Amino acid sequence: MLKARTNHTSAILNGEIYVIVDVVEVECYDPYNKSWCAISPALKYVSNFTAAGCLGKLYLIGSCAVKYNALTLQCYNPVRDLWSVITSPFIPKYLSAPRCASLHGLIYLIGDNTKKVYVYDPEANIWQKVQLLRQKGCSTVAWG
Repeated sequence: MLKARTNHTSAILNGEIYVIVDVVEVECYDPYNKSWCAISPALKYVSNFTAAGCLGKLYLIGSCAVKYNALTLQCYNPVRDLWSVITSPFIPKYLSAPRCASLHGLIYLIGDNTKKVYVYDPEANIWQKVQLLRQKGCSTVAWG
C-alpha cells in the first residue's frame, strides 16, 4: 500500500483490490501493473465497516459517526471516480464486526453480534432480512 495501515477492510472490484481505512481513505491495487493508487475518499466517516464489490461498483457499509447505532451505505463508481451516499428503506441497524460478500448481483451482510443476515439488492435499492433455516446437524440459509 502507499502507507502502512491498520483497521481496514478490503474488497475486489473489476479485478482490482480496494482497501478502505477507518478514516475513509481508499487505495486501489492494480495487480496487472503491480501498483497502488489513492482514490477519492468516501463521503462520510464510518467506523465498524465492511465493503464489497458488486455490479461494477464498490459498496461501503459502516456505522455512522453521528448516530452510532445506524448504518450508512456509500457507493463508489470507479468509472466516474465518484462516491455517493445511498438512502435505502430498511437499512439494518448497528452490527458488531459486520462482514459482507457479493454473490449474483446481491450483497449479503452479516454481523457477529446477532444471527441476522441481510441482503441488499443494488438494482432495486432494497434491504431484506434473510430467513435462517435450521436442519438436523447443520445450518442452511434460505435466500429470499
